Amino acid sequence: MTNTLKIYLAAYNAIAFFFWGGFFISFLSSGLQVGPLTLILLNIAQGMALLEILHALLKWVKSPIGSTIAQVASRILVLVFINVLIDKFADVTVFRLGVLTVSFAWTITELVRYSFYFFALLGRQFNILLWMRYSFFILLYPIGVTGEWLILATPVVTEGLTLSVLTVFLAVTLVAYVYYFPALYGYMWKQRKAKL
Repeated sequence: MTNTLKIYLAAYNAIAFFFWGGFFISFLSSGLQVGPLTLILLNIAQGMALLEILHALLKWVKSPIGSTIAQVASRILVLVFINVLIDKFADVTVFRLGVLTVSFAWTITELVRYSFYFFALLGRQFNILLWMRYSFFILLYPIGVTGEWLILATPVVTEGLTLSVLTVFLAVTLVAYVYYFPALYGYMWKQRKAKL
């Protein structure tokens, strides 16, 4: 890895870490609500993950392209739903619970992940970060997926199950989740075994 690439990736991880931290501080200080500033910070923090697909494609990182695309795509899909539904369903329990759940699961996961990669690029490894990186997913991944499902299910729960483009899309998406979740979760367990 060239020095320039290492500097770029370290900067990417540091910037992503700070946007996730900014989102979380804004989320907590607003009483666990997603206001305009909080939503902007979430969009930037989560939107930056699109670059991770490019990083994997260009082989700048060792991440497998298939699982990277699946994880980023599912998160971006949920982010789009948050943006579209926030005004209409902000007071709906299912939606609020979903947003609350993903906010904690995503933020903790990403703060640990980006700090782990940042320090690794600097040639420093902290055992606590290594353990957190490959252990927190055990609870946070299923919790995050549950929150994502709650957000995606909000239109169906609130408006009923009528055959429409949206309900067909949601059905296909939920089937994709059922397929990809065990594969991605299993991949993380393999990573944990290899790293710890």
